Amino acid sequence: MNVLLTGAYGNLGQSTLKFLAKAKHCVTCFDLLTNKNLKFAKRLLREYDFKTIFGDILNEVLIAETVKDQDCIIHLAGITPPLTEKKPALAYLINVEGTKVLLKEAKKQKNPPKIIFPSSISIYGPQAPDLPPRTVEHPINPSDVYTKTKAEAENIIQESGLPWIIFRTTAVPSLSLRDNAMNLLYEIPMGQKIEFAHTYDVGLAFANAVTFQTEGRIMMLGGGKKCQYINRDFLTKYFQVLGIGMLPEAVFKEPETKDDWYYTNWLETEESQKLLNYQHHSFDDFLAEINDKMRYSRFFVFLLRSFIRRYLIRKSPYYKTNLKTAQIK
Repeated sequence: MNVLLTGAYGNLGQSTLKFLAKAKHCVTCFDLLTNKNLKFAKRLLREYDFKTIFGDILNEVLIAETVKDQDCIIHLAGITPPLTEKKPALAYLINVEGTKVLLKEAKKQKNPPKIIFPSSISIYGPQAPDLPPRTVEHPINPSDVYTKTKAEAENIIQESGLPWIIFRTTAVPSLSLRDNAMNLLYEIPMGQKIEFAHTYDVGLAFANAVTFQTEGRIMMLGGGKKCQYINRDFLTKYFQVLGIGMLPEAVFKEPETKDDWYYTNWLETEESQKLLNYQHHSFDDFLAEINDKMRYSRFFVFLLRSFIRRYLIRKSPYYKTNLKTAQIK
């Protein structure tokens, strides 16, 4: 099948591209022209067969040419936190208006393509630990710029008249540590429920959905029960592998009301796993890969461990306040 993959050189895009190529689909990658993306494209071309179109998702002329004769569009292009909250106007342009442009041109095709869209568990809003795992039936509660653009994009896709599948996906850390937003870690309380999903597993799910016959479905996408953690345990294992050691709990947000919790939870993914057979990696597998990537830098991390810890503690917006509150109590 002819498959268009937007946002092809992001974390999930690269994983999805690999599985699409392995399945012998004819893949067209679409992404911004940057030095980083050029580097990714050249590296991936050594292993896989695909073509790339670089450009702006808002360029209607270019998008019209790009979607021509495509059987399926996996629409991963978009802006994520923290940039969405820093530049809300840009986030709306790319995440919402960009989706409108893509769908407008897709609808003009003689044989309109199927749309596969990754939404997010975050559209359910703050999730206190006593809430059950999220399902499609639970009401959504968009609470910031990112989640509002995701919810609006969902509505646009559902009302487009095109065949579609929407995945509400859990957080998917990159295997490149530089791509993971460390600042967001401070915002997730220690008692928060958090579900991990490996980038390869999510990429496989998207690729398998290309030939999935049922359309007009919203499904939850996560790592499964073996990847469900309380954040305290999740971060303890993560920081141990990094060689830093767990940070003091005072650096993390301490919720006072139900709205202070972060927008993560566990997911009910039995249906998506049964249909797409994608859950093959655990959080321990991810940590083993990170550990292997750090084999050349571990000595330097050991030497700088105290400095790194002090730096991360100082960066916390909560540390001093939480310490004062603890002293008062």
